[in-house]
Amino acid sequence: MNSFLHFKMKNLLIFDLPILLSVYFLQSRPRDSSIIYCTLMLGKIGYDTSWLSSIPWKAIYYVLLFLMIEIVTFAYGVMVFILLYQTYIPTVKLERELDLVFDTKCNVRTGCSNVCSFPTANFSVSESGISLLTPKYPYMLMLNLWLPDSIHNRNAGMSIITLELYGREHVLIQRFRKPFSMPYRSNEVRMISNILFAPLYIIGRMKEELLLSIEMSSNFQFDATQPILEGRIIMESKRYLWSALELKIQTALNGFQNILYYYPQVSFIICISVVSFLMNMIYISSILSYILWRFFKKSRNPELSKVKDEPKPENYPLCGEIDSEDNSFSD
Repeated sequence: MNSFLHFKMKNLLIFDLPILLSVYFLQSRPRDSSIIYCTLMLGKIGYDTSWLSSIPWKAIYYVLLFLMIEIVTFAYGVMVFILLYQTYIPTVKLERELDLVFDTKCNVRTGCSNVCSFPTANFSVSESGISLLTPKYPYMLMLNLWLPDSIHNRNAGMSIITLELYGREHVLIQRFRKPFSMPYRSNEVRMISNILFAPLYIIGRMKEELLLSIEMSSNFQFDATQPILEGRIIMESKRYLWSALELKIQTALNGFQNILYYYPQVSFIICISVVSFLMNMIYISSILSYILWRFFKKSRNPELSKVKDEPKPENYPLCGEIDSEDNSFSD
């Protein structure tokens, strides 16, 4: 019998919970209509309605109301965190691996190499016509150029590399030009390095190349009216051999932005906790204000005692008759 009641109760809570919750909201109706409605609704599915009166409907109502308020508060905290993150966190880092291309249609009889133009690489920093960089934030522009450690590059000498940034309609916004050359290493240093890293060179874990980092700008800013959408890199030399080129765009963050960017989980928990605390304080203050308002209103306007109407005798004179009798003695 107990297992049967447990099974019926489980099915009732899972499938007919809306019907049960409607019972509490029907308490405002007259008792007879409430019972009739519940009997009609629950009687059709074969449930006994005699035990409904023992359920603490008011407690269930307040618990559900509390859960609903906390869910709304949590959702509001999530919205506040997303708004803070989108507002205060700019595009911190942007990396682009670029391929330098050049023209090969030149006169081979001159004895020159097949590099007939300056190597050039185009890149984009936008999506759907919207710049990925945040206006009015200082950005550092860095170029990483990998050069093979060859005799050809060591004898190439000095050269210039150019970075051009364009806005809408391919309008030039800014141009940076920096010199560079192959880093110098003596024959002794090169020989010792080759001996030490020979196993890594053999298995392919390292390459005989040098990384050349060129800082094009340390504090580049642009206005929102002229967003940066694309750019171009030009190596103004035909002598250098290269293996890879990478563009890095990075900005600096302050204390609050560092916490939001580098510790998003901790920031999310702190934001949800603060918002929940403030919202709950507002809820409690509102409830207390309402209680105090009801208390002072009741103290200022005390309820008058109700006087029961006594049955009037049949020969009780009316107001007009009393007035006429009062005025008759004056005659």
